[in-house]
Amino acid sequence: MSDLLATAADLRALLDADETSLPDAKADVILRIATGAVQAVAQQDIVLSLDDSVTLMGTTEAWFDLPQIPVVSVTSVTLDGVAVTDFKHVGNRLWRRSGWAACSYEPSAVDVVYSHGYPEGNSKLGLAQSTVLALASRWTNNPDGAVGMSIDDFSKQYSQSSNSDLAGLIPMNLQRLLRKTYGHRGRLVRIG
Repeated sequence: MSDLLATAADLRALLDADETSLPDAKADVILRIATGAVQAVAQQDIVLSLDDSVTLMGTTEAWFDLPQIPVVSVTSVTLDGVAVTDFKHVGNRLWRRSGWAACSYEPSAVDVVYSHGYPEGNSKLGLAQSTVLALASRWTNNPDGAVGMSIDDFSKQYSQSSNSDLAGLIPMNLQRLLRKTYGHRGRLVRIG
């Protein structure tokens, strides 16, 4: 499952399908698209990512927020190419007494190598996994996105999505819940 929020076996079990009707390759593509949609809505890489590298602009502030959460571990930090060891990893942020700029009059580049996200089997993945499986099952059962079909005297209507959904995929209330569950929390900002 490494970089997906569900497996092909999970999707087949949900759909009561076998490997002939839903091969691994097709299931993986559908699950990759669904995982990408959920992570895009959450604005976070929810799946555990090891030793991810990011370059951000440093400031004179002591606290430094890392963009992807939750932060599992910090492997290395460099400030304008020089290794930094006098920092503390606290939750999803880094703290350094002298701040994150080599000089207070010009910008600095902070390179961080860190691991973030939730490991496979973590209970916090429940909402994201269920959303991925719901999307994947919808696409597998209705790949064309048809809103209905009619053959002679038989007709069937599928549920319609409103235009306020993310490309008609994820309802707005579920988008808000995903952001609230996996996204950054609001913080107080110092003024002055």
